[in-house]
Amino acid sequence: MFKKIRSILMIEFGTLLFAFSVGMFILPGRILTGGVAGITSLLSPYIPMPEDIMAIILNTALFIIGSVFLRKDFFSNTLIYSISYPFFLLFVTRFVPDMSDIDPLLASVYGGLIGGLAIGIMFRNGGSSGGTDAIALIGEKYFHIKVSHTIMFMDSMTVLAGLYIYGLNAVLIGLISVFLMTLTLNWTMNIYGGVQAKKFEIISDEYEAISEDIHNILERGSTVLDVMGGYTGNRKKMLLVIVSEDEYNKVKQIIDKHDPKAFVIISEAKDVNGEGFTYEPRM
Repeated sequence: MFKKIRSILMIEFGTLLFAFSVGMFILPGRILTGGVAGITSLLSPYIPMPEDIMAIILNTALFIIGSVFLRKDFFSNTLIYSISYPFFLLFVTRFVPDMSDIDPLLASVYGGLIGGLAIGIMFRNGGSSGGTDAIALIGEKYFHIKVSHTIMFMDSMTVLAGLYIYGLNAVLIGLISVFLMTLTLNWTMNIYGGVQAKKFEIISDEYEAISEDIHNILERGSTVLDVMGGYTGNRKKMLLVIVSEDEYNKVKQIIDKHDPKAFVIISEAKDVNGEGFTYEPRM
C-alpha cells in the first residue's frame, strides 16, 4: 500500500515538473521541441487558440488513442497524468510569472532538462506522460522499438517540420532541447529508482573466507559460481558480490586480507533492485 501511494505521489511530482517545463520554458520560448509541446508550437501560427488549451486537447486525443491500442495498462498508468496535467499546466501558464522574454537558448536547455527528468520519474514509477509517449509505447509493444529511440525520432521530425515556419535558428535551438530531454530521460531511467552500486567478481582460492567476512562485516550476501580458465582449463570458484558505493573500500580490504593476489573485476552496477538495496533486509 505504501509503495502504491509513493508511486502515485511521484507520478504527480513528475507531472508537475513537466507542466513547469512546458508552461515556463517551451511554450513561452516557442521552442520547437518534441512531443505535444513541440506540435503545439508548430501549429500555433495557424490555429487561433491559446497554446495551453491546444496542448490539453492534443494530450487528451493521444490519451484516447493510447487507451485503445494499449488498453488497461496504459489507461491506468496515464490516468493520473491525464487528470492532473491540465490543471498543473493552466496553473503554471496563468499564475507563474511570465517567462516570454527568456532567451530561447536558455528556454530550450531548461525545458529539455526538466522535461526529460519529469518523464523519467513518471516512467520509473509506472506512469506515463501520455501525449506522443503513447505512440512510443505502441511502437515498443507491437514493434519492439525502444521507447527513447521512438521519442527522439518523433521529436526530431517535429523540430525539422518547423524549419519552414520558424527558420534554421529555431530548429537548431529545438534540437538542443530534444537532445537534452532524451539524455536526461535515459539518465533518469538508468539511475532513478534503483541504487548505484559496485559489482565485484572475485576469483580466489580463499573465496570461502572472503565470503564469510563480507557476510559478517558488511552483512551482504554473495553468489558462488563455477568458472574455468580458458587457457589452463583449471576449475575455480568465483564470488559475485554487489555492495553499495560506500562499502567499496571495505570489500577491497577484505580481499587483500585473505588473498592479495586474487583476480578481481570491479564494475558499476547502475541500477540494483532487491533485498538490502531497494527495501530493508528481512530480520
